[in-house]
Amino acid sequence: MRDGSLLSQVRTKVRSVKYSSFSVAIVCAVALLNACRTDPAVGARKHREAGDRQAAAGKYAEAVIEYKSALLYDARAGEVRAKLADAYMKTGDVGNAAGEYIRAADLLPDDVSLQLQAGSLLLLGGRFDDAKARAEKILNKNPKNVDAQLLSANAQAGMRNVDGAVAQIEEAIRIDPERSGTYSNLGALELGRGRRDAAERAFLKAVELRPNAVEPHLALANFYWLTERRDAAERSLKRALEIDPRNALANRVLANFYIATNRRDQAERPLKTVYEVTKTSAAAFALAEFYIATSNDAAATSILQQLTSDPRAAVTANVRLATLEHKAGRREESYKKLDAVLASDKGNLQALLVKSTLLLSDGKANDALAGAKFATERHPDSAPAFFTLGRIEAALRQPDQAIAAFQEVIRLNPRATEAKIALGQLHLAQGRPDATVGLATEALASEPQNGNAELLYIRGLLAQGEINRAENELKKLVARFPESAPVRTQMGMLLGRKGERQAARAEFDRALKIDPNSLEATTGLVALDLAARDFSSARNRVDARLASSTPNAPLLTLAARTYAAGGDTAAAESFLRRALDVDSSYLSAYGALGQLYIQQRKLSQARAEFEALAARSSKPVAALTMAGVILQAEGDDEGARQRFERALQFDPEAAVAANNLAWMYAEKGGNLDVALHLAQTAQKRLPDVPEVNDTLGFIYVKKNLAPLAISSLKVSAEKDPSNALYHYHLGLAYASAGDKTHAKQSLTRALALKPDFDGAQDAKDKLSSLDLQ
Repeated sequence: MRDGSLLSQVRTKVRSVKYSSFSVAIVCAVALLNACRTDPAVGARKHREAGDRQAAAGKYAEAVIEYKSALLYDARAGEVRAKLADAYMKTGDVGNAAGEYIRAADLLPDDVSLQLQAGSLLLLGGRFDDAKARAEKILNKNPKNVDAQLLSANAQAGMRNVDGAVAQIEEAIRIDPERSGTYSNLGALELGRGRRDAAERAFLKAVELRPNAVEPHLALANFYWLTERRDAAERSLKRALEIDPRNALANRVLANFYIATNRRDQAERPLKTVYEVTKTSAAAFALAEFYIATSNDAAATSILQQLTSDPRAAVTANVRLATLEHKAGRREESYKKLDAVLASDKGNLQALLVKSTLLLSDGKANDALAGAKFATERHPDSAPAFFTLGRIEAALRQPDQAIAAFQEVIRLNPRATEAKIALGQLHLAQGRPDATVGLATEALASEPQNGNAELLYIRGLLAQGEINRAENELKKLVARFPESAPVRTQMGMLLGRKGERQAARAEFDRALKIDPNSLEATTGLVALDLAARDFSSARNRVDARLASSTPNAPLLTLAARTYAAGGDTAAAESFLRRALDVDSSYLSAYGALGQLYIQQRKLSQARAEFEALAARSSKPVAALTMAGVILQAEGDDEGARQRFERALQFDPEAAVAANNLAWMYAEKGGNLDVALHLAQTAQKRLPDVPEVNDTLGFIYVKKNLAPLAISSLKVSAEKDPSNALYHYHLGLAYASAGDKTHAKQSLTRALALKPDFDGAQDAKDKLSSLDLQ
């Protein structure tokens, strides 16, 4: 039966029963509703008083409901909005609290305390202009309001007007020189502009004025911590806890201090105290995360299970429990928990990102990618969503897409240190160390103690050839993180680069003691073995690694290169084939296989590998370039030209492709202006490579720009003095410039090095003509 006919039957029946009890009840309900509507003050008062009772009983979530109901009757009730804001704050919902405080302050413009509270939350949200405007309204009425002075100062600091902020603080001190908190504010500002001594004096003055208060001791501890005076910081923290052992903030800071100073076992007690004192879900999650970090999964699970009964914390608790299930190997149960969350809220950001991360770890990268993309579509303003997407794109070896994702993270959150580090690593892998150093510098400006950012900075310096600067920074990092395998490995690489092989070996060995699975450290030791021509030790080393774990593509590629260096090309080829079976997207294996075929003079097979690599890669610059080089070697200049041009379509600054294409144009009578542009592009990326300078110099000779040709060709001849072709081109440049003496010297040198090089007859003819002049 259709709904319409059923509805008509019900209506008919209601009309036929004129005075049933049902109709009387309807009439009464309507009358009561109309009575409430005619007197909204009654409903507003009823819900406000109910909210007050719930708040007094500590039931703040229930109070929120009552106050919101009261506002349905009178949306402009400023006092109710203030109470709602207080209740939100008690539940830890700072976002909603901030909105209600601001609305309440707008409705009650003469309530100074509300204006200050709203201004403080605007400050916290980065709305510095709005916070300053609130402060100025108060100061216009009462210039001596110290709290408004401080609010204005902090807003100006946020707007980077540090001098103005300090001046405002100093005015506040002049008004009330006995107020401890003002000095703590001054100390923070002085530290921000690099005046450590002035900052310390201000923090100490704050303690002097309130020696038995927790807050000034915490501010002083934070100052000492930031300036790397850890013993002094710990003394100040402990003094704060002597004053109030149950102070939640002091215990939270002490726990963070212990974790940051690698004394994680001592952090449990203060974290438990915070949980016992506050009873908040945030404190419970912090304690659970501590237990997870210390591998006490049972304790973490116990806390998280309790949180699943709290409607405000249940989703986060279930998501964290899902990660623990996955960690314990119960993957099906893990995904069930996540899918249950997503069934009720398919766009839940936490569940989407955790599920994508777990799928990636399970080798289901494409499913992980789909989930991360969906997360960014549903949450286009979420930096964590784009960060997860970037990680997955990087794992899929799609560097351009990963770079775009991490750049979006930084756009959304300019202080996203981890995104800057990840982006810097991608730039380093693509041969852009300048960008790497810049990003690492930005990350260190935000987090000066970030070891990963410092390590990235060092790697960027090394890639730039700044060995001395890198060594100085690395020594500091080793002192701070003596038990870090990546830091020890990097020191080994630096020492190896300096030729200090024994010291390098010691660093790699130490790194492997810290982390036996470090492939970087193993690679370093293999490189030292091969440099010493100890092929047996190198093979034994990779064989041991292959036997100790399931081989992945990078390890199999290392094994291939090790065996190839010892002359066992058949084994090398087998390892590379296995690497591609394990991970068909591992581009390095394709490249190594192509190089192996080139060494064996199997050019057609090599070209096939690079063509396959180009077909698989999203940005196949290297593969196309190598295919072009092989086609040149095979005499197929047209095919080579096409590959180089395609490579430059993907990357207009692809140096090798640009150089080779420039040479082809110059040598075969192509457009010299285009050739010059290509050669200049290559020289910009590879300024010290002799082949590149020779190409550029040769084009300058062709264009009769002898002085420019000489400067480029001299670089080539100096970098590779045994190359006859470079001396020949330099001789031509000198001859074009009218410098017969240097022309004859260079041409003679070319013929002495290799009497039958390409161009030898022209060199002889040019020498003869110079003798006749």
